[in-house]
Amino acid sequence: MKNESHTELLAALWPDAKQVPAKVLECRHCGRRNRVQVPRAILEPNQCECGACGKPLFLAPQEPLSGIASSAYEHALDRTALAALKGIPGFPALIRWLMSQLGERTLRLLNLSSAVLCGEDQFPELVALLEQSRRSLDLTQKPTLFLSESPHANAATYGSEEPSITVYAGLLDQLNDTEVLTVMGHELGHMHAEHGLYRTVALVMASGTHLLGTVGQVLSFPLQKALYKWMRCSELTADRAGLLACRDLGASLNVLMKLAGGHRPGVTRRTKMQLAPFIRQARTLAKLEEDNWFDGLLATLMTMDNSHPFVAWRVMHLLEWVEHGNYLEILAGHYERAKRPIAA
Repeated sequence: MKNESHTELLAALWPDAKQVPAKVLECRHCGRRNRVQVPRAILEPNQCECGACGKPLFLAPQEPLSGIASSAYEHALDRTALAALKGIPGFPALIRWLMSQLGERTLRLLNLSSAVLCGEDQFPELVALLEQSRRSLDLTQKPTLFLSESPHANAATYGSEEPSITVYAGLLDQLNDTEVLTVMGHELGHMHAEHGLYRTVALVMASGTHLLGTVGQVLSFPLQKALYKWMRCSELTADRAGLLACRDLGASLNVLMKLAGGHRPGVTRRTKMQLAPFIRQARTLAKLEEDNWFDGLLATLMTMDNSHPFVAWRVMHLLEWVEHGNYLEILAGHYERAKRPIAA
């Protein structure tokens, strides 16, 4: 990001200099604790050095998060909702039955039949962005990438043994490369956190497939609602992965704003969407939910049948993580590592 955009983003996020958040971070080189202002750490991480040894406090923008575990950035609501889902009687049996009837092969065949398989000789630009995100998150597993025609700005991840990512063409109409990088990281976050299996099950149940039958659909109603709740919470984890992949907060927020308001020709020829009012909107939502429990209940009821939460709610949670969570600690190299298999 250029200095001009730094200034704009700073003014949008923290218009009151007195309310600028700060954080204490330990230098990964010498162990000294350093107090840094969050805006400077976010916008100019390469300028933040340890006061004792003078070495960079944060990883370089292209430096991978070596061995990071998905639990390092997992949202607490995601973890809680999944635990509740697994605790529903009969859910493990339903998972096994659905996968025995459907499996991942059906979805893969569907993509091969109706979408474009991307590779070195087919849309390599999109593959390169996926690879850049994958390297940033230090993921060894490579998903299959598909491009699908749709006017909707969306992408999806399915499968666990052979995960695949489908990007819808409408998304590419509205986002620049850095923003697409964020979306790729978001989808890789679903894969890294092993969301694919449960998202596949949710897809089957939501489609009302004949595999379940009338009685099965009625009996599965509570499971479907629980699955939707978990899916909404899992988006918060994936949003964090998207930010870790691109490490550009402005790009991550712009993606969410464009998902809410669109960035089509009819919009762009009339106005330039402004990030500051949209952030104020998200902060207003946060205050409403904090001051009145009923507003939070209404939001839950309104999204009960949705697989995704409200966009402003996602912005609110992402900003909270940046300001008060462990986002900067991860960029400073302090995060939970995945357990690597021991070679024989």
